[in-house]
Amino acid sequence: MPFDGSKCVTDSPVTQMLMEARQQVEQGWCQHSMRQRGAVCMIGALEIDDYTQFIDAEALLLEAMRSLGHSHATVPAFNDDLGRTKNQVLKVYDRAIERSMTV
Repeated sequence: MPFDGSKCVTDSPVTQMLMEARQQVEQGWCQHSMRQRGAVCMIGALEIDDYTQFIDAEALLLEAMRSLGHSHATVPAFNDDLGRTKNQVLKVYDRAIERSMTV
């Protein structure tokens, strides 16, 4: 993305929020609970210092899910899907981070 001609913002608070959340998920991911024994779900990983930024991050996650072919109505529904894998969750985060960097 950085060299394809599109403009990127790397210091966006939403990008930072998503990157930090992805790192938490990578360290430990759970389903059916926001936090469990050091693991986090997709929403539980988001540090909510600013509610507007949280809403923007959640919208980017939803957009990323749909762009990857998932039709879930909410981030928790995607996270808690019975067949979900940690790798799929990380791919959604990667796509959301990528999109958050494009102006």
